[in-house]
Amino acid sequence: MGTEVIIMHIVYKCGICGQEFPPDGIRYRCGQCNGPLLIAYDYEALKGRITPRDFAEKPPGLWRYRELLPVNPSTEPVSLGEGGTPFLEAKKLACSLGLSRLFLKYEGNNPTGSFKDRGTTVGITVAVERGLKAVGTVSHGNMGTSVAAYAARAGLTCYLLVPTGIVSARLLYLSVYGAKVIQVVGRYDSMYGQSLRIAAKSGALFINCDNPFRIEGQKTLAFEIVEGLDWDVPDWIVAPASSGGIASALYKGFLEFKALGLVSDIPKIAVIQPEDAQPIVEAFERGEEVVKPMKQESDTIVRSLGNPYPPSGDRVLKLLREFDGTAIAVPDEETTTAQRDLARMEGICAEPAGAITLAGLRRLLELGKVKRSDKVVLIVSGFGFRDPGEPGKLVDTAMTVDIEDLESVISI
Repeated sequence: MGTEVIIMHIVYKCGICGQEFPPDGIRYRCGQCNGPLLIAYDYEALKGRITPRDFAEKPPGLWRYRELLPVNPSTEPVSLGEGGTPFLEAKKLACSLGLSRLFLKYEGNNPTGSFKDRGTTVGITVAVERGLKAVGTVSHGNMGTSVAAYAARAGLTCYLLVPTGIVSARLLYLSVYGAKVIQVVGRYDSMYGQSLRIAAKSGALFINCDNPFRIEGQKTLAFEIVEGLDWDVPDWIVAPASSGGIASALYKGFLEFKALGLVSDIPKIAVIQPEDAQPIVEAFERGEEVVKPMKQESDTIVRSLGNPYPPSGDRVLKLLREFDGTAIAVPDEETTTAQRDLARMEGICAEPAGAITLAGLRRLLELGKVKRSDKVVLIVSGFGFRDPGEPGKLVDTAMTVDIEDLESVISI
């Protein structure tokens, strides 16, 4: 890849109907069908000019892929060291499940503890590059924390729209970076639409769950998985689903690498939702092309996945069917069990949204959708230190002994 190669996005492209829009300005949704917009590149022009060796010669981290990110080569990224997260082979879990190969892509090592930092670094960098003064997002906690941290790094004003029922610990993490936190009375999905209207009037960049620039950052998850498997793809990736943004980004990453001739296949993807918040799963099982909003908001402990009307749900349905993926829901108690197993068998303290993929994998194996011989990657989306879910069910009661009796209770 020569230094003369300058790679910029050429169009916005709708992820549903394929309608294209010019790259000037900030756009969020398709003007024809209201589908989520993606950023498209001239893949034919790039094919053969980006090779595995080019990436191998760069230091780890998300910005090693900047030739496939919508930022000018001369722009300094707003970075906190995101990406390049651990790709761990989970041998004990694999043995317990009867799987031949199981890997964990552990996103808790990102600067604010979740995969959201991937999309945020790109979104904030774009905001700075275009001279914007304010950013914002709608969040249950993880995305808001990420946007607040990176906005502070960039010196931008940050507005966070959060539900009134947000967990107090998450509210603390949002506030510590100096963001303007606004607790909104109203449905979470309605906050998304309102934020886009505010963005259009105010000029602030709302880096929401399926913002085109957020998807660009999150697609690097797929790139890192390919590199972690020595330029191969797994049989299955199991990912959590709320808005549908992470699955949409994974597909985009794999499809781009295939278009560039860097991989030959697209893995199957299984999206997992909690039983109390499963609009994508229900639409998938009914064979529908459109996700319907939930009538009531969720009480699931997997709070990050409680979106009652996923804005990228329709795109995810389309991709799951096109590439033979699937969608299933699991009860909260199975997610809690998965949290314990990840911690005690692999040393990973995961948030409920990160552990739900293990719970989902167990169901997929029981249903015979995933074979024991398959190579599987679980997306562990974030650490469990901000919101562990139901901590009382994760821990054992500590014993209390007199110092004189210590020797009697410690045996090797």
